[in-house]
Amino acid sequence: MENNGPQCAKCTVLRCGATEKTGKIPSSCPTVAYADLIRETKEKYRLPENQAVLLGWQGLMSRVMDPGKPWEKFSWTRVDEVMEYARIRKMKRLGIATCYALLPESKLLSDLLEANGFEVVSVSCLCGEIDPHYMGMPGNVFCNPVMQAEVLNREKTELNLMVGLCVGHDILFLRYCKGETTPLIVKDRALGHNPVAALYLSQNRFYRDRFMRKAP
Repeated sequence: MENNGPQCAKCTVLRCGATEKTGKIPSSCPTVAYADLIRETKEKYRLPENQAVLLGWQGLMSRVMDPGKPWEKFSWTRVDEVMEYARIRKMKRLGIATCYALLPESKLLSDLLEANGFEVVSVSCLCGEIDPHYMGMPGNVFCNPVMQAEVLNREKTELNLMVGLCVGHDILFLRYCKGETTPLIVKDRALGHNPVAALYLSQNRFYRDRFMRKAP
């Protein structure tokens, strides 16, 4: 089946990131195909809540990508970046939405954030203790990402960090969470929570068949 949608990941022109705007633009390029959205999205960036996020990002990048310290960018961990963003935004109250299986990692994270002057609220995915049979689901335990989100909403956290929520549960959490949220740990049971490793391994002949197998 032909796919006529945007294919930025496969683009060989890469005009959007070039200083000199030369080269033929693919017909699937979203800049061309959705030209009307350029104006609409530009206006959205003028909204105060989005301006605040952009100014936080700009302040963070000015530190990370400091031209006077070109090698320093390699020393910035994701945890460093999250804390610096929060400082720039003058955020003090941070939330952690954690998978029950990653409570040890969340304990380390909570201690680290508190040591850096932040107030921390953490909520496990098993909060609420809902009987899964009530939801028409099997098993003895039921994760409750919607309650995780609502608890952090009630606690008025300013920035929330997702720690290892399952695929699907993270979607529900984001759907109901009102505060700004960023992922810190993405669960990957096979690869030590480092999902990008699967992409690298897919280039290895021992793993290629696993990842490139045809769907049944």
